[in-house]
Amino acid sequence: MTGEMTGRLALALALLAAVPAAAAPPTVLTHRVWLLSGVPEPATLTALRAAGVDALVLPVGQVELSERSSRLTLTPLSDLRPLAGWPLTALVWVEGTGGASGDSGAFASQFAPFQRGVPGAPGLLLAARHFGPGVAEFAAGVAADLGQTVELAAPVQDLARHMPAGGWNGVRPVAVALGDPETLGFPAATLQDDLAAVGTLDAAGVPYRVAVVVAPGAQPAPGPAGASLAVLANGENAVYAPGERGDTFRLLKPVMWGGVSLATGQTVTVETIDTARYNRDLGLLLRPVRVALQGWDTVGLPAPEPALGMSLEAFLEYLHGGSPYPVPHVEAEWAGPAALRIALVNPNAQASALSTTGNWVELRFAGTEVRDTQLGQFSGMEFGKLGEDGVWRRTAARGASAVRFYLTFVPPSSRVGGALVTFISRPRALSAAWGIRLGDGGGVSSPPEALPLVTTRPGR
Repeated sequence: MTGEMTGRLALALALLAAVPAAAAPPTVLTHRVWLLSGVPEPATLTALRAAGVDALVLPVGQVELSERSSRLTLTPLSDLRPLAGWPLTALVWVEGTGGASGDSGAFASQFAPFQRGVPGAPGLLLAARHFGPGVAEFAAGVAADLGQTVELAAPVQDLARHMPAGGWNGVRPVAVALGDPETLGFPAATLQDDLAAVGTLDAAGVPYRVAVVVAPGAQPAPGPAGASLAVLANGENAVYAPGERGDTFRLLKPVMWGGVSLATGQTVTVETIDTARYNRDLGLLLRPVRVALQGWDTVGLPAPEPALGMSLEAFLEYLHGGSPYPVPHVEAEWAGPAALRIALVNPNAQASALSTTGNWVELRFAGTEVRDTQLGQFSGMEFGKLGEDGVWRRTAARGASAVRFYLTFVPPSSRVGGALVTFISRPRALSAAWGIRLGDGGGVSSPPEALPLVTTRPGR
């Protein structure tokens, strides 16, 4: 599935997916967000509630398991008063090796006072990047010691492989699947293997959630000011190359990377999830009827612009039913008797995937030839024509009936312009189209739209 499914449809499918049989009451799936970067601003919390987010997960510390002991380290927390009124779950990362099951009683005695001190007495989510049988034993012990259900987040394939019939006593599984789990240190997995494991987990009939990691990864990490791919995708700043995992940029000059200065020649590697990829993963997760699924978690609240991958603005726009991908339009203005200036305008908060030739603006013409072109802010161009089969074929300038301008990246809420096409004479017919590469592996494009053959200016 590509970006064709809108955010509103994706969320509607969540409700449809939760109706297992006529004899059973429907389950309304809930959506939680993990606040990996701490408590957001009150305005952001208000926006999340308005967008339909039901609950929040807040990291509070880490527990290290050994054979007979557990060491809990709590993280100093900021003011939690903005979270008042939210259903809240405390997240504790679990570290350990092999079958070490720790000391659940010691952990519970340390965690319980903290839990009582937080307004609303939050639930507990234990998250293990690497699963072992001792982790499940520890979680079941904590559940018994605290007298409450404890959630256990772990890679979906491990949960599907090791969970006993009926599950673990007092433990609700949270399957880390889809998205990009590697950015948080979870094992890499293929889409097909994750979906098969989700199916196995669902068939067991034990209530569970799925956690989709959207937190980006970058090496080196940007500074606290935040950073956008647009900085790197600018051909004057860096040379782009797709990698086996993520994308790489070799800097051609010094660049400010979120407030950190990077030197010429440095390489930056980024792994990101855009809204189209998130939309695809939700569709694959929610479209089948999964009788035991309780809801999904978005792991990592996206950062406001400038952001790597899906931004907070894009996330909220999508949850409100907006498009999961850019829907741009082409602006054209005659700059002379036979010279046309064009730009691609993206009005929404979504961005394209990075690509060498997958993002483009195409100008089609008849009755003339191109005398000269200027790239402006575009990264490249080529001449061509569309055959009767609709396939683009590169040609020499003399035989061309179209010219394509390429963009490595279409930023959110942007205008990429400056391209100038000078014809030998005014064309007899003129139209424009665009194409966008998406993070889900697909793409979207527009049909050709006729452009004016007389001198006009935008808005007139």
